[in-house]
Amino acid sequence: MNTNLPSPAIPGESTRLENVAPLQDVAEHLKRTLRPVTPASEYRARLGAGLRMAAHHHHAQRLLIRTRAQPHWGWLVGAAAVGSAAGLAAILLRSRQTHHAAARQVTQ
Repeated sequence: MNTNLPSPAIPGESTRLENVAPLQDVAEHLKRTLRPVTPASEYRARLGAGLRMAAHHHHAQRLLIRTRAQPHWGWLVGAAAVGSAAGLAAILLRSRQTHHAAARQVTQ
């Protein structure tokens, strides 16, 4: 068991440090037992290709989702502009018709 734990600077921290001690023992045991391994070049090549493919699929999926989620602002703005222009034209025509009708009644 690891007994060289630092003294706690915060009250109540000693319980936490006591809970961590067994984990530190396991970590030290694993460090002594396990040795680094260099994977075969074929494995590394397959892993690299698989990771690149996964990244490509992830990127493509995000593009599709982003494209669907964003409204087509150009169409919306264009439709609003056309609607506003048509409304303004209707108001002007109606105003002219009313003005001309009133002018005809006055001249008769």
